[in-house]
Amino acid sequence: MNPTWTWADVEALQQRVEQHDGIALKLNWDTLHSRKEESAADLVEFREGQLVAFLGLYPFGSTLEVCGMVHPDYRRQGIFTSLLRRGLNTATLGSYPKILLNGPGNSDSAKQFLAAYPCRFEFSEYQMKYTPEATAVNAPSRTAQITLRSAEEADRPLLARLDQEGFNLAAEETRLFYEKLTEEEIRQNELIVHEGEAVGKIRVSRREREAWIYGFVVTSSHRGQGIGGTALRQVVERERAKGFDVWLEVALNNPQAKKLYEQAGFRVCRSQDYYAYLR
Repeated sequence: MNPTWTWADVEALQQRVEQHDGIALKLNWDTLHSRKEESAADLVEFREGQLVAFLGLYPFGSTLEVCGMVHPDYRRQGIFTSLLRRGLNTATLGSYPKILLNGPGNSDSAKQFLAAYPCRFEFSEYQMKYTPEATAVNAPSRTAQITLRSAEEADRPLLARLDQEGFNLAAEETRLFYEKLTEEEIRQNELIVHEGEAVGKIRVSRREREAWIYGFVVTSSHRGQGIGGTALRQVVERERAKGFDVWLEVALNNPQAKKLYEQAGFRVCRSQDYYAYLR
């Protein structure tokens, strides 16, 4: 049996791996902190009393994302393969139609491992950071009168519909996702209100001195009116005033969103690759 471990142990391992490899792992800390340490959803391996490997499993509707790491001194010993075998067991495979393995785009060790694993490259995401001097000179000046308010319990169906439309997700998938969230997790979403109507949403996750924007969407009927750009600028100004660097992610196959973010002052700093597990 592995010794007792804490999130501090996982963070220390993450720092060691990132410094050694020159990468930035995506461990979804907002999700990790919402569940208990030593959760059954997370797998670890100890050697000589030291945490040397971690595997996180992240359910998003009918999709399961997987991300992990191994201490540089303990690689090529089959540790990560063993963790994956335990994590992707029969019950897990039967629960999630789609399983995605995540690795930093510039991680040679991740690419080497995944090249020999039963998976195929699926897509990449840009990770973009707000940089004031990167704001486009010809950025649209159109603004809209909007307000932001925290989502409430009664907004669960609305949040599900916004995700369904904005990210081409199945209705049942989004419904189940929001049904499982706690009230606190629901309140982490902010609704974008224009002329008294909620026409979009945005969520900010804060860790250390970074604020990450997720789930940003404006309904199709209200796009092109400056609503998204106005909401984005409000959030950026608010988070920077609190001392946070502001980050977000965008899929490589979404050039319209990438253009909006670039005009708002975001620039690409790194990428994350996703591989579909082949059963």
